[in-house]
Amino acid sequence: MSLIDRTKEFFGLGPMDMDADDAYYADERAYSAPAYAPSYEKQEEEFVPTIVALSLVSFDDAAKVGGPFRDGDAVVFELTDADRGSAKRFVDFAAGLCFALEGRMKNLTKGVDTSRKVFAIVPKGADISTVELERAAHLR
Repeated sequence: MSLIDRTKEFFGLGPMDMDADDAYYADERAYSAPAYAPSYEKQEEEFVPTIVALSLVSFDDAAKVGGPFRDGDAVVFELTDADRGSAKRFVDFAAGLCFALEGRMKNLTKGVDTSRKVFAIVPKGADISTVELERAAHLR
């Protein structure tokens, strides 16, 4: 047997020695339908976002805002007790989340209660009204 023939045999490219039974089963496998036919219909459950209400003081709490928002939930966060620098960082962080994940941000206390600083971030596609957000922030 030549080197080429041995190489063909090694890679399965050479002639195959089959019994009659092996040939029968090989032909049957070639023409039989698969046992499982995948369904191409989406069978996802509809996700209903919830509203997560938080009171933030230190920027170390940023993950408490980012995690639920990334998972598709709306987040209402109060910054009244945070110092001015931390509050500014939170607002910048929330604005970045909204930009990256195509959400929207609302100032819930603008023109309502100037003693409190409450914001909300709502993910893309979430159908949550401002009234629901204000209720979660205890503004109504």
